[in-house]
Amino acid sequence: MKRLICIILIMLTLAGCMVSHAAPASTSTAEAETGGTAARTASPEAVTTEPLPTEPAETTEAPAPPVLEECVGMVLLTPTFLSPARPQADITLVFPRVELPEGDRSCSLTLTLDGEPLVQWDALELFPGLKQGTRLDVSFSLRDQDRTARLEAVLRWQDQSMTREAGILLDNDEPEVYYAASGEDRPYSIDVLRNHNVVIVYGKEEEGYTFPVKVWLCSTGYTTPRGNYSLGSKREWASLFGGVYGQYVCGICGDILFHSVPYSRKQKDSLKTEEYNKLGTVASMGCVRLPVEGAKWIFDYCPSGTPVHIYDAQELPVERPEPLLLDPEDPRSGWDPTDPDPENPWLSDNEESVIS
Repeated sequence: MKRLICIILIMLTLAGCMVSHAAPASTSTAEAETGGTAARTASPEAVTTEPLPTEPAETTEAPAPPVLEECVGMVLLTPTFLSPARPQADITLVFPRVELPEGDRSCSLTLTLDGEPLVQWDALELFPGLKQGTRLDVSFSLRDQDRTARLEAVLRWQDQSMTREAGILLDNDEPEVYYAASGEDRPYSIDVLRNHNVVIVYGKEEEGYTFPVKVWLCSTGYTTPRGNYSLGSKREWASLFGGVYGQYVCGICGDILFHSVPYSRKQKDSLKTEEYNKLGTVASMGCVRLPVEGAKWIFDYCPSGTPVHIYDAQELPVERPEPLLLDPEDPRSGWDPTDPDPENPWLSDNEESVIS
């Protein structure tokens, strides 16, 4: 029995030694499996991580507005149409506003017709009010169809450019175009008093154009140019801006014309009554609107080349005509009451006119 007890004690002693030798190995294995977390946790520096460097945010600044577009106004004045009877016309570029920065202000200006160079100005010094003009001469063949030619003006300054475009109708249908007698016989001169919206026709004496022959109310526009011009081409009807039509159309300069109050169709009973009632006030897009009586009189009696003067005057040198206001509800209001056409109901109706 004593011997058995001794054997058990010896075995327990050996087992205790084995446990004490195995414990360090177990600890190393745990540290290896956790990647040495215990050691790193004990050191604050080991757990502090620096943020990764990032690219600086890109700042996109809004592009500066083009200096040329901001500081220069350019207007292209062209004829409405050319025909075999009048194959030449003046083209004018006007610069009403120029505010280029100090320094080199020289520009180049190119005019092309359907892509073909027409004229070019180099080292052009811009200033407010500058007018740059040239003569357009078109060769016609009556076998060709009517078409619209594209006129393009390109202004260049430094690395910037500005473009203006216009369409010119090349009209081969000569019978539709009427021209009064031309040459040296110019018995009248036409004055447009822009700020009064009045047109005065002066007759010629030895001293010049001195006595008023006709006076009408008109409607000009804020873009009606001042200056001295001469009467150009003529048409009984013509298309106008805004999809409307005018009677007895006479050219002044570029797109600026004498014509009747607009019609919605190419028919004399489609007068835009509300526009007729604006005669004597600013109402057009730049043309000079007249009652049919006035537009037709200029069309019939003032030959091409008649002097036309557009200006502002402090005082009106003649008595101002009274406006004729149409009642839009009147069935006759689709006609201009001054139109001498025999079918005009204002002329054939003996009842009291609804005109105030």
